[in-house]
Amino acid sequence: MEGTTHNNPPIEGVIQFAYDLQPADGAPISTRNFAQMAAWRSILRQLELLGQDLARYDGLGFGNLSARDPQQPKEFVITASQSSGREALTEESLVRVLHCNLGRFWVDAQGSRPPSSETLTHGMIYAADSDIHWVFHGHSPEIWSRAEDLALPCTPENVSYGTPAMTAAVAQLLRRHRSRPILFATLGHEDGVFACGATAEEAGALLVSTLSRARSGV
Repeated sequence: MEGTTHNNPPIEGVIQFAYDLQPADGAPISTRNFAQMAAWRSILRQLELLGQDLARYDGLGFGNLSARDPQQPKEFVITASQSSGREALTEESLVRVLHCNLGRFWVDAQGSRPPSSETLTHGMIYAADSDIHWVFHGHSPEIWSRAEDLALPCTPENVSYGTPAMTAAVAQLLRRHRSRPILFATLGHEDGVFACGATAEEAGALLVSTLSRARSGV
């Protein structure tokens, strides 16, 4: 079975990079990591940090999760583009990212569906810090609107999602803010927040606790 190469990205709001998608070679993720990702995805959906709502973002799915492969640390697995509206996580909704070429803005991947529109931002996070193994990207109006009050690191307002400028801004932010786990807001990407940690529990707990702080006004 042949793969699929996309040189011209689809419309604004979904994927802005070119990619080559080959058929998956075995399971995309370990059983343990799949269970962790499925559990946290369910929690984030319940908190409306991830999902799909006709009243939000023109009805597009929002939010994604990824995990570095502990056996192949230069590779990671990420949820597929526009898969967050599905109630349950399946292996078919996961894409293995083999390589990110930030210069060409190109992704080599394996799976049956295109990788998330935020794939290169996740790739930059993993490239910038080898201690980060999990990244959760959610959409939270409550956290995002109170980013300054919560003293969160932020990418600039003039940097939009899924662009080369975003990957560069994220790399700079991670160099400037060395504490881990870390949660940052993307001011040029409406309601966007990223939680990054060495474990799924670190990333997830930080995201949930920050949401609690935002809601309580603390």
